[in-house]
Amino acid sequence: MSLSTSLSIAVQSLSAASGELQVTNNNIANANTTGYTRQVAVLQEVAPTADGTISPGNGVELTGYQSVRDELLQTQINDETTSQSSANAQLSSLNSIQPTFTTSTNDIGTEMSAVFSKLSSLSTDATNSTSRQAVLTAAQNLSTAFNTASNTLTTQQSGLNTQVSQDVDQINELSSQIAALNPQIAVLKASGQDGGNLEDQQSALVTKLSALTNVSVTQTKTGMTVTTGSGTTLVQGSHTYSLSTKSVTGTDGTTSVDVVDQTGADITTNLTSGDLGGTIKTRDTTIPALSAKLNALANQFAGAINTAQESGTDQNGAKGAALYNSGTSGGAITAANITMATTDPAAIAASSDGSTGGTGNLAKLSAVQTSLLGSSTASSTVQPAASLNETPGDAYASLVYQVGSLTSNANSESTATTASLKQLNTQLSSVSGVSIDEESANLITYQTAYEAAARVVSTIQSLFSTLITMGTNAAS
Repeated sequence: MSLSTSLSIAVQSLSAASGELQVTNNNIANANTTGYTRQVAVLQEVAPTADGTISPGNGVELTGYQSVRDELLQTQINDETTSQSSANAQLSSLNSIQPTFTTSTNDIGTEMSAVFSKLSSLSTDATNSTSRQAVLTAAQNLSTAFNTASNTLTTQQSGLNTQVSQDVDQINELSSQIAALNPQIAVLKASGQDGGNLEDQQSALVTKLSALTNVSVTQTKTGMTVTTGSGTTLVQGSHTYSLSTKSVTGTDGTTSVDVVDQTGADITTNLTSGDLGGTIKTRDTTIPALSAKLNALANQFAGAINTAQESGTDQNGAKGAALYNSGTSGGAITAANITMATTDPAAIAASSDGSTGGTGNLAKLSAVQTSLLGSSTASSTVQPAASLNETPGDAYASLVYQVGSLTSNANSESTATTASLKQLNTQLSSVSGVSIDEESANLITYQTAYEAAARVVSTIQSLFSTLITMGTNAAS
């Protein structure tokens, strides 16, 4: 091997060590940069040159830099991020709903108990106007409690419509940013380079997108292709396929914001994860189920009270009339529209025999407390509903339990996914993150290699100088 070849090998070694020092320095500089992926220098042995029976090596060359990634771990992180965001979205809504259905001084359960307590007090003297007014006041407070609970659910549902629109806007924005990076990364890879910080940016954007909805990522020649879990394309090369929203009015008169893809197809029911999926589930499944139970309770309780009223006579000796109505002509009583049909204390049908001070019918009114709802004939102002087959107190307790159970489940899922994400990120950091101790050790190793290569260069230069001197002396 000639001195020229040896010098070339030494210079290449210097270049390789210099590259390793440079990438190590960059890693240390970005040790605390969020989303940064550790890079390493890629070295390749130069093919040996055959020299007779000997094939001496030709050293090493620096071919580029490569980010240390674990795509499987990153996919798992994205999946857990999706699950965590879905749970958090549901938990946030349920935390806003739950206080309405917990024991307080004016919740439905408390006001319902007050109605029967005032009926019991009235039974001692049915002619007492104060006691009669107390019954009406308690009944009014109960209808107000129903109205408040219904309004809470409706307001929350309306707010979730806004959240759906905001999530769709964010999905479109993130998709555009991912698509914009695809051509830049493709150019780098086409020239044999690593995507480096551009891929870091794109990976971070995909994670943010995963927080909004579940996505699937595939790599193609034109870059990253991103689709929703149900297969709707969001990004393909440099192109984006934006989602949009439309308002839809349901059979119950409520308006919801649905999600449609670029073709106009409604994909709302296909979006089941992430913040968007959790929001849609709460809006379209959880809240309607709670509203249905609440409306059935208001409907059948009012029907039972009205039926008991109609079996007796009021203080004026007239046949008892409904105590509750829907506040609208001919409509069904619901938690939202339940109101008092009268403000006259004399209208309470306490008597069963037409006498002014009779209390015989109060037993039927009080019996509603322990009777199964839906088992009695409803008044004409109440449209039939599926029988709850529970006492009023048990029906409300069941509703409270339902809300509590949903909240607890969402909280448990949020806690579990948060712990899982922490573990996955720790694992990813051990692979792709920067360890100052490791990089410091690498600095020493690469510095030593650089100094050794420099010494070889210096030695060869000395040999060249000696050879030139020898040649000059010989010529003299």
